[in-house]
Amino acid sequence: MKMDLKDYSNEEIYRLLVRILKKRKLHVDGGWEGENLEILARRICRRRSDNKFTNLLALRALRAGYGLSSLATLPVIKRREAPLDMRIENEASKQLQSMIGLNEVKEVINELALRANTNYHREIQGLPPIETSLNRVFLGPPGTGKTTVARLYGQLIADLGLISSGEVSLKNPSDFIGKYTGESEAKPRQILHDSQGRVLVIDDAHMLYQRSGDGSDCSDPYRLAVVDTLVANISSKPGEDRCIILIGYPDQMKELFNNSNPGLRRRFSLEEAFHFQDYSVEQLAEILDLNLSRDGMTVTDEARKVAIEVLTRPRDRPNFGNGGDVDNLLGQSKAAFNKTLKDVSDRQGRMIEPADFDPEYDRAFKRSKACESLFSTMIGIDHIITLFQDYRQMAAGMRLREIDPRPFIPFAYVFKGPPGTGKTTKARILGQIFYDLGFLSTSEVIDCTATDMIGEYVGHTGPKVIKLLERALGKVLFIDEAYRLAGTSTGRCSSFTEEAVGELVDCMTKPRYARKLVIVLAGYSDEMDKLIHMNPGLRSRFPTDIVFLSMDPAHCFEYLEAQLGKLQISVDRCDSKSIGGKYSTVLSMFSRLKRTRSWANTRDVETLARNIIFQVYKTQKSPGDSSIGLSISMDELITCLGDMLCQRGHGHEMNTPVDTDYE
Repeated sequence: MKMDLKDYSNEEIYRLLVRILKKRKLHVDGGWEGENLEILARRICRRRSDNKFTNLLALRALRAGYGLSSLATLPVIKRREAPLDMRIENEASKQLQSMIGLNEVKEVINELALRANTNYHREIQGLPPIETSLNRVFLGPPGTGKTTVARLYGQLIADLGLISSGEVSLKNPSDFIGKYTGESEAKPRQILHDSQGRVLVIDDAHMLYQRSGDGSDCSDPYRLAVVDTLVANISSKPGEDRCIILIGYPDQMKELFNNSNPGLRRRFSLEEAFHFQDYSVEQLAEILDLNLSRDGMTVTDEARKVAIEVLTRPRDRPNFGNGGDVDNLLGQSKAAFNKTLKDVSDRQGRMIEPADFDPEYDRAFKRSKACESLFSTMIGIDHIITLFQDYRQMAAGMRLREIDPRPFIPFAYVFKGPPGTGKTTKARILGQIFYDLGFLSTSEVIDCTATDMIGEYVGHTGPKVIKLLERALGKVLFIDEAYRLAGTSTGRCSSFTEEAVGELVDCMTKPRYARKLVIVLAGYSDEMDKLIHMNPGLRSRFPTDIVFLSMDPAHCFEYLEAQLGKLQISVDRCDSKSIGGKYSTVLSMFSRLKRTRSWANTRDVETLARNIIFQVYKTQKSPGDSSIGLSISMDELITCLGDMLCQRGHGHEMNTPVDTDYE
């Protein structure tokens, strides 16, 4: 005989509820026939639409305060106040409202409070409440307060009576991912079971997806199992007695949603996600002031300006720490302040000074000879030194008038010239100059070539270019042999190189990258001219050409002397200035070397210097006596130059007429 047992009716649930509460010796505010108990019974019955409704078991597991407020000291279930009244006095709400920014979150909290208030009155009238999903996604960079806000948001959800318990549980992916087959299903199920009626916050949820090592859009099976289990055990219908908040970084979270179980989107709407943005300079200043006040610290007006400049500098970097960077800066300033006053017993009235935030805070003003010192080892580049000195002077003058010089100084350059003229070296110096000017967060230079920008298959090039730009934010991106982007020598289809150039041109005008990194295209003059004309947008994005001239013979000799001097070797310039003397012969031989096709300027001079260093130290008379000076005669130098000419296989140039006008 088959028996068809159905769920209890509303009336049966009500009578059973009264029996259970009386057995527990509880009393209900308003009496056993009042509206409070009816509301509680209706709330339990609404779970009947869920396939997991357990009838009598649900009643036996009922907490005393299911959906209602209770007094721990009295066995009485009381009617809670209207949500709007509770929100006014709610501690979590006060904390959230006091936080800087977060307008979107605050507006949603207000809407939830209004909805809870509406549902409160609907339930009193016997009407079903208006239900929407409580699950949320919090997206944003680190240090923007996502986890803190998620805790407060969850507490408000509970306090507004939108879930049956007031508990907030914080988990991270490691709590879900198992170490063996089956555990990645069991652990999420248990966590979801324990979170029934609560707020579950999953921090760093983007780590539930991890791109495979071969670059394919496939995560490992353990993470996939976790996501599949979450989707299977979280209802896509509104009204579930649980709030789940996923927290993560924007791009990585999009990868999680795009490459995992499609059901994840139906349970968590990315379109309605809370977006936490990097704090603006004004907001960082406000956070700084609040933290200073909290810690009882006082700073001079100039020190506050320096602190804001220090915080502004790394904002261009990916994963900027936001509020975390403010805390770190204050920690460093405290350490510097205490170190400065370590021997001072009376610190009354002492304030944090600019140097406590940045020991070189005035670098942009005091380094009038900064360019000359940075280029001190360079020879024959006076025009480049003058250009960057002018930039420094311009920036200093504009800052004195409270004008931001950033929009008026180029951030994109074309370095063109023959090989060995120091293009890479000068790019590194450029990084230091722009860092000193306060335009970059670090003086680091990211070196790459065209190969690093060109993909291996259709659709691969664009992401490679963007990844490279992301890595170079707040730094110098130096693209060597950039002429290969013209597609003449990459060995790849020209459509890939065109896509790389097009992506670069497009990204340089986007707010994410514009004037937030210095980009240098470097290569040989003729080839670089061809590249610039390849895409009409390149010329406007790279308006500043810096031409590196081939070293003349006199500069080659001067550079050689400098390289030898580093190893304590001098050149004996006997008869160096006489017409037709040995100095003229040396210059003549450098001139011949210049005409060889493989001449690489400073690189070849450095090779010559290494050969001379080997010969000098090999033949020194007293190796153990460092007091004896080391030198090379002009005759020996001429011999070394002759050897280099012979090695180049250009003997026919030895007999060409010599231009003697070198001085």
